Amino acid sequence: MIFSTKSLRPGLVIQDPVRDAKGLVLLPAGATLTEGTISQLLQRGVPAVSVASQEKEEDMLARVDGERAQVFSNFGSAGATVELEQLRRLLMERLDAG
Repeated sequence: MIFSTKSLRPGLVIQDPVRDAKGLVLLPAGATLTEGTISQLLQRGVPAVSVASQEKEEDMLARVDGERAQVFSNFGSAGATVELEQLRRLLMERLDAG
């Protein structure tokens, strides 16, 4: 999951290495965030980082099923305008990608 640096909290685990504008690794994958590391990321202007999911698999599957149902509820399954059909398709692709 991608998190805005401003929304990070201590205890989250970095999924992918965090790099600065020059490509220097600021935090390796697997690092656990602290108040200090979050402050450093903010000071260096890092806009967002990839955080490992802490969600259990069964919880994630239930959440995705709920999100799929919500997409169909909001956008219908077929016969909508071309724009709504495209938006529904994009949302479903995003859900399928995890």
